[in-house]
Formats: sequence, C-alpha cells, structure tokens
Amino acid sequence: MIFKRSPIKKQYLIIRRIFPMATELKTFTGSQFINKPVLADIEFIPHLEKINDFAATNGLEIYVTSSARPWGVPVAGAIIPPARMSNHLIGHAIDMNIQIGRKLYTSHELGDFNSLPSTIQAFFTAIRKHPVLHWGEDFSDPVHIDDRLNKNYPNTWKQKLPIIQSELTGLTQPGIRAVNSPRLLFLTTPLMEGNDVKAVQEKLIAQGFDLGITRADGLFGPATSQAVAKFQDREDLDPIDGMVGDKTRQALGL
Repeated sequence: MIFKRSPIKKQYLIIRRIFPMATELKTFTGSQFINKPVLADIEFIPHLEKINDFAATNGLEIYVTSSARPWGVPVAGAIIPPARMSNHLIGHAIDMNIQIGRKLYTSHELGDFNSLPSTIQAFFTAIRKHPVLHWGEDFSDPVHIDDRLNKNYPNTWKQKLPIIQSELTGLTQPGIRAVNSPRLLFLTTPLMEGNDVKAVQEKLIAQGFDLGITRADGLFGPATSQAVAKFQDREDLDPIDGMVGDKTRQALGL
C-alpha cells in the first residue's frame, strides 16, 4: 500500500528545508489560555495560536498545567513518565485540561473521548486533522499537545535543546543572567523561591492583593501568580500573564 503525503504536510516540510531554524524562548498568551502562562519556542507560537483558534471556535478554555520545562525537574502529577526526548524540553508542547464554564475536564475525563461533550470532541478532532499538531491521547496522554518535532526532526530537536534549556536557566536561576539583571518570576514546578519573590509579595500585600497569606513567604505559588495578573490588569500592563518581568517589577516600585 502506498501512502501519499498531504499537500499541506508536504508544503510544511518544504518550508522547513528552505528557511533556517529560529530558536528563542517566548511567552505566549491567548484569549482561551488560562491558569499558567505558556513558555514556548518561537517556532511553536503559530501552533499555539491555532490551538487558541480551535478553542475559541468551540467555546472552551485551555487550562495550562505545563509548557517548556527545565531538564531533570520532576513533573508533578504526570500520568505517564516524561519522554527522554520530550518536546516540553524545547518549548514545543503543552499539558492542559479543558475548562467549560466552571467545569474542568482533566485526564480522567479527557481519556474517554466518546463520553466528552461535543465541543471538546470537535476541538480534539480539529487537533487531529491539523497537519502538524498532535494530541497525546494517541499515546495515552490525553492532556498533552505537541507538534511531534522530536519524532519528525530529531536533529532539529537536538539543536534546539541546549538553546532553550540555556534560556530557561537564565530566566529561572538567579546569578546566571547578566550582573544586576533580575530573573523572571513565574509559576513553576517546583515553586520558585527567594528574596526577590518575597519582595514582590510584600509589594502586592501592601497594595491589598490577596495572596492567601498574611506575610510574604518567598514562594511563587498560584495565589502569587494570580495576584500579579490582577495587578498587571489594574495597571494596564501588557501582557497580563502573571509573570514578573522588568515592566511589572518597575510598576511595583522594585
């Protein structure tokens, strides 16, 4: 039997051969993406935008639980062991739940496609029909979406790995970046902690934001991330992503 490659897929392969690889860690925010900000390679951003379009069409939200991951960091709540060449390591994958209204569909529900609401079925069907995107249910991981870069272009994956991992290290580890350049603070597993987190919390508490604690504890947890996002919204900062970068730090007076 002879299988013919689709014109769209063939076009995608040709484009990848013609244009040089671009690799850069970016923050992605979409109208349908909630919970955690997405850290992704710049080449995965167009696919995230397509996922956002599919979600908007079907009236659901993508509840992000994981995106780009540092090498060797344990994955809390993983339903299958992380792959050695995981696309999370190069910012080409997300783990997520699906939210409709107040109902959150987790791995327990997402793994039974036939019992899902028609809108979620339509969302994942659109993912499956896309020439590049891949739903993890095909390997028993229904909360995972990637572009199969590790399978289709293993050499490109290997080239991207040190670049993305270096940028992740620069974002999350104090003292690695340039002297006097503060690290980016955001929600991670395990939680980021330190005096820089404590300083942000103290500013937020002083301005009346609810962090679920009365005194700063130096742990950048979900409540701190949500408070940062509310502060960014109040101050008309862009993007509203719950991450403390230079603009948010300056607005806080740090």
